[in-house]
Amino acid sequence: MFSRKLWAVGAVLLAAVVSLEPALAVDQITFTGEVTYRERIALPPDADLTVTLVTLDAKGVPHAIGATAPIDAEGQVPLQFVLDVRSDAIADDLSYGLIAEIRSGGVPLFRNRTPVPVDPGLPLPAMIIVNLDPPPPSPETEPVPVDGELEVTADLFDTIWQVRNLNGRAVFDATEVSLSIAPDRRAGGNGGCNSYFTEAMFDGPALQFGPVAGTRMACDTPVMQQEAEYFAALQATAGYELAGEALYLLDAEGNPLVRLVRQ
Repeated sequence: MFSRKLWAVGAVLLAAVVSLEPALAVDQITFTGEVTYRERIALPPDADLTVTLVTLDAKGVPHAIGATAPIDAEGQVPLQFVLDVRSDAIADDLSYGLIAEIRSGGVPLFRNRTPVPVDPGLPLPAMIIVNLDPPPPSPETEPVPVDGELEVTADLFDTIWQVRNLNGRAVFDATEVSLSIAPDRRAGGNGGCNSYFTEAMFDGPALQFGPVAGTRMACDTPVMQQEAEYFAALQATAGYELAGEALYLLDAEGNPLVRLVRQ
């Protein structure tokens, strides 16, 4: 766990510029609590936590007063937070809530979309439960062109690809190793033992995957070794090739790492 001071930035910079008077001390309102999630998934080492104090307008739309701090490499949930907010940024006639977001490599992993209500007048410790993010896209979601290669990359999306070969060897018959990529570039599947998720990143015809996060179930040693090999292959992927109903993930030299077929 970790505990870091999180500082909110109020809209007072202009006043500080135009005034030559010494700044007066401003009281702080401190929000504390924990952020956790229910999935048994380890956070990547580069994960960071953002805790945001939001105000809600009459339509329930949040407006942010935010702060952020990194998660220690060994940090896992529950994550403790301390958020200090300038008292002059708080209005008596508004309602407030907290939103937490855990990101890795700039990609959202967990978030609570509904703010957890808090009372600035009585800031009790808050428990924020975050969920996997983003939610599944609607069927109407359209693929986004990638450097003019939409006709090629679109064939990757919304398909469950089953892994048949890994580094030139057939995967165990008793395991189901899979990959799917959504139009918004979310990717994931089953590693043979654990469910996992990551991000697909395209650059022209190339394909790379972001950090892999997964559940933490234990299986037989050979299955766990195969899963670790598969995750390593995803991290080494630098391109892809589509050949009929088969998808090949390629390394930087164009050698096949993984062969998959449409389910």
